[in-house]
Amino acid sequence: MVQVTWPTVHASPPVRFQGAVSNYVPVFRIAIGALPESSIVALALSQPAMLGLTADQAARLQPLTAKRYQLMAGSPDYVNAASALPYCFSARQPTSGLASVFVPDAATTSTPVILFLHGYGGSFLWYQHYLSEVFSNQIIVCPAYGISAANIPRAYVAECVAAVSKRLGFPLSTPSLVGLSAGGFGACQLYAGWPQDYSQMICLGAYPPDGTLSRFARASFPRFLCGGEEPFVTSGDYRRRISHIRRTCPTIETDHSGCRPFLYAHAPGPDGGASASMATSCGSGDQIRAASRSRWFDSGYEWSAIVAGFASLISSGGTTTA
Repeated sequence: MVQVTWPTVHASPPVRFQGAVSNYVPVFRIAIGALPESSIVALALSQPAMLGLTADQAARLQPLTAKRYQLMAGSPDYVNAASALPYCFSARQPTSGLASVFVPDAATTSTPVILFLHGYGGSFLWYQHYLSEVFSNQIIVCPAYGISAANIPRAYVAECVAAVSKRLGFPLSTPSLVGLSAGGFGACQLYAGWPQDYSQMICLGAYPPDGTLSRFARASFPRFLCGGEEPFVTSGDYRRRISHIRRTCPTIETDHSGCRPFLYAHAPGPDGGASASMATSCGSGDQIRAASRSRWFDSGYEWSAIVAGFASLISSGGTTTA
């Protein structure tokens, strides 16, 4: 696991917090410059309002995130991995871009690539750690873009891909674009505008924004997975948006069935992944029904079951249910 940087004028502007949350930001920035990411997350969870969480949600997240960081501490690839959070929470607009990259052994220009856009809160190491467990034979590129990739520019992503290719010494294969929560909004905008840049798009725990609904190309492959109890699903808005896209893009695939939000309430199984009960309920044909909501603070255990779902999408073409 390596970090790649490049000069840019397209980095995210510094985040501006409002209200009581702003009182914690100076201390938080000092902490992320001095502490390991596991300690940073524990500190952030002690002030759940900073992450848009309730106290109950933060309490349930704490033991789950602690377990994930224990797994990372035992991994040769991640034990000394540098956190992207100091970059994401920079007080000034960076003059360089940053991406964390997992590279499997014997990677070549034909190795599949996942380009992952993070959700609200910044680019956490647990995203990449879990992805590299599930997709251990793929190059996984995680560009960091402030605390939300919802509006990540195409130019920044193109610079990222070029910098990673230069670092590895060979051109990357056309990546699968994956966005989680806020990153799902960013993925939709990139894919609707420039589908030729990606082999497919998978949007997790989010919906297609207004400006993208009529822009998905007929021959493109957008895929959407989210929890059945999402407010935008139960209101009917999600189905209306998907129906709008399907008029001009019949290849769209989606699943939003039968899943409650905040799957991080489940305890991790013995392998550190999703809970045993969830794993039992998610067979190969039903995995995408384990999609969950990732609203503000995107927990590795909140979306671990989503990874199992889009694993089948990447490898087999997915399942359409809406």
